[in-house]
Amino acid sequence: MKSSCKGQSNTLRNAKADSFVLNPLVAVALSLFAITASTASVAAANEANQAVEFDTTFLQLDSKERVDIARFAHGNVVSPGVYAVDIWLNDIRIARQEVRFAAANAGESARACLTRPMLERFGLDFAKIAADRPQDASALAGVECIDLPAAVPDATVDFDFSEQKLVLSVPQKYMRNTARGYVSPELWDKGVNAAFLSYNANAYDSHSGGAHSTQSYLGLNAGVNIGGWHFRHQSSLTAATGQATQFDNIATYVQHDVPKLKAQATLGDAQTPGDVFDSVAFRGAQLSTDDRMLPESLRGYAPVVRGTAASNARVTVRQGGQVIYETSVSPGPFEIRDLYATGYGGDLDVTVTEADGHAKSFTVPYASVAQSLRPGTTRFAFTAGQLRDDSLQMKPGFTQFTVQRGLTDLITVYGGGIASNGYAAANVGAALNTKYGAFAVDITGARTEIPGYQTMQGKSLHLGYSKFFDATDTNFTLGAYRYSDTGYLGFADAARVRDYAENGGNVMDRQRGRMQLTVNQPLKDHGSVFATASSQRYWNRPGRDVFFQAGYSNSFKYGTYSVTAGRSVNADGTLSNEIMVSTSIPLGHSQHAPQLSLNASTGQGASGMQASVSGAAGERDQYSYNVYGSATSGSNAGVNANAGASGVYRAPYATVTASASGGANSSQMSAGVSGSIVAHPGGVTLSQTVGDTFAIVEAKGAQGATISSSKDVKVDSRGYAVVPYMTPYGMNMVDIDPKGSSTDVEFQSTSESAAPRLGSIVMLKYKTVTGRAALIRAPRLDGEPLPFGADVTDGEGHVVGVVAQDSRIFARGLADKGALRVKWGDGAGEQCNIGYTLSAKTGPDMGYATVQSKCIDGWPTTTAGDSVHEAGQRAGAGV
Repeated sequence: MKSSCKGQSNTLRNAKADSFVLNPLVAVALSLFAITASTASVAAANEANQAVEFDTTFLQLDSKERVDIARFAHGNVVSPGVYAVDIWLNDIRIARQEVRFAAANAGESARACLTRPMLERFGLDFAKIAADRPQDASALAGVECIDLPAAVPDATVDFDFSEQKLVLSVPQKYMRNTARGYVSPELWDKGVNAAFLSYNANAYDSHSGGAHSTQSYLGLNAGVNIGGWHFRHQSSLTAATGQATQFDNIATYVQHDVPKLKAQATLGDAQTPGDVFDSVAFRGAQLSTDDRMLPESLRGYAPVVRGTAASNARVTVRQGGQVIYETSVSPGPFEIRDLYATGYGGDLDVTVTEADGHAKSFTVPYASVAQSLRPGTTRFAFTAGQLRDDSLQMKPGFTQFTVQRGLTDLITVYGGGIASNGYAAANVGAALNTKYGAFAVDITGARTEIPGYQTMQGKSLHLGYSKFFDATDTNFTLGAYRYSDTGYLGFADAARVRDYAENGGNVMDRQRGRMQLTVNQPLKDHGSVFATASSQRYWNRPGRDVFFQAGYSNSFKYGTYSVTAGRSVNADGTLSNEIMVSTSIPLGHSQHAPQLSLNASTGQGASGMQASVSGAAGERDQYSYNVYGSATSGSNAGVNANAGASGVYRAPYATVTASASGGANSSQMSAGVSGSIVAHPGGVTLSQTVGDTFAIVEAKGAQGATISSSKDVKVDSRGYAVVPYMTPYGMNMVDIDPKGSSTDVEFQSTSESAAPRLGSIVMLKYKTVTGRAALIRAPRLDGEPLPFGADVTDGEGHVVGVVAQDSRIFARGLADKGALRVKWGDGAGEQCNIGYTLSAKTGPDMGYATVQSKCIDGWPTTTAGDSVHEAGQRAGAGV
């Protein structure tokens, strides 16, 4: 392939370099234009696997000198060797591993050696390739390095050497079917050895009725990660006027994941799952499945969509009129197993559109309850330990096992057992998905030995129901209905009864029946209504506790409003009614327009009104505020008015809060601070409060750069930042925004990704080049311009720029003082050197420096202790 510019104007070639002067931005733009033009030609040549031949007359300013641009003939040549690269397949990062690169012929750029086992592990289906191209099937079996574009129609391979990123693209028809969101366990990152301490401290000072009191609180959450083990500790310290300082050990445990079982192993303080039995706190050991290890499209419950296609067809799945899934299928039976779970469901409308445009539709019932699982999915938990209940004098030991298994789209079975000293219980049940809704039915039998009393035996029946009515968009949920006979005790209740029998104490309520009901009904363009109801009855006392609540919400031209009414009736007959009306109105249309909220309520013999204005400020909304005023009145008291204000500042390294309020006979002030201190291989970094799984960013020299996904996070002066939250077992992309950092820092990568394990602290390293930027004008000693397009390298041989017009060079990564070499050929007279000194920086970021100098032929002669720059000055190079 030959690229010619002979038809272009010869003005540039004949012009004298000193006859015009370009401003710096024009010089830089022309440099980039030259590089872009050559890069585009190289890309085209690579596609044809041919070298590019340039016409250099367009780049010549002196007819006697020619620029050697042969290095661009084959693009950026990759040397043979083994490289650790990020592998992306169809826009998804699937692996980071070492890949061998080999060249087919001497002097050519090396290509990635993709083996058949490697491609099969990535998900390529060679059976599908063989079916389409049987003539190549046998050849592929014996090839060490497979040429993917030649073997698979429309496949491509691209290697970005600077990012160490190997990008593969393969048509979906040649890939094995995998669930959406799947991340290979090989990519799960256990992170680095690190530790953190999260703190939440606040102080409260109040004056009321002539009395003065102070309270202070310190909450701590500490963690240490060593290998795959994660140690966690939570505690609090409370102090108040007239009271002794109190320390509470909330939880202490160590955790490690077990990928083969898709489970977490926990030693210490934790909670049992609440899927089968009521959840209880314990101290001991637990092994339980973690659904987060599954692809997001396989978590929760969704039915399998099955059908048959007569041709290459398009399958569209809708729910509530919205398209939630679409794919192409081959002729014959098909199954769709990776639908995302969508709340409590809603029937699925499936449309199969054949190649000739003919379409057929059918409906798949979809309703779920908490116990529902997908077919073939198992969830289990095994616990052995001691019940944690501070109200008990004797804390019993126990073991508990639960299991759930999805058999079909229709049936999920579950059950389990508990064994403890003087107590045993067993459960069995099933969840059903039908066109009439989803049902969960189980029965628990329990036997309790009460010291000094007779043994109690009984059963408890539990029923759950959920249904989304498509015709009216009504979501109806019978959250739980439970009836327990007189001899039944749950494990926590049994422990309290046994403790009371042995040690005395308060008599506990024994539940007889419980019901919870929720209905949500949207009214299209007229808002929505909801209603909830709950009722509880007891064996050891008459009456029942009843609670009702209903509400309506909608929006209007200027904001939103809602009305809520509730009633509660205690077992002793005490009745309480409450009505609340609220509205919210934005006070403007700008990004930081404040919000006005008005609330009015009445109930329990009192009524009140409150008005507040809240909003945010700052470039990143790092400041937020709230100002309020309220008034309440009761039947036996006058009007009590109160007003106050509060503010929050979310700094990159902590969150600071403050508030103050006052009324006729009272006042209060408070202040607080929260954040985290993280120790990692690079040192210690302050940050916002971190979650259990988070990341550390390393970007050397990039102080002031921000994390796009966490707008309050900035890189500190040492080049580190903390991303406080990461999703475990899923691929997290973290982008860094150079805005705010010095122009002396060049980012070679601004995006990194990781799939951290639960509780891990991963390190994300961003490649940066630190050094000053400068615009240098350096003609040769005789005043002749430097050849356009010549390379400019530093003392270590790194390319730092390219010569633009008028001998101008925009170079990055420079020291404050040094020398550069300009080379446009191999001859002695085809290279020269520039000595430079950059002006001293007087601010945090002065942009690029400007330098006037001369390019001296050959290396200048230096004396002991002399520098190239100083020799250049003696030769007449003005700096």
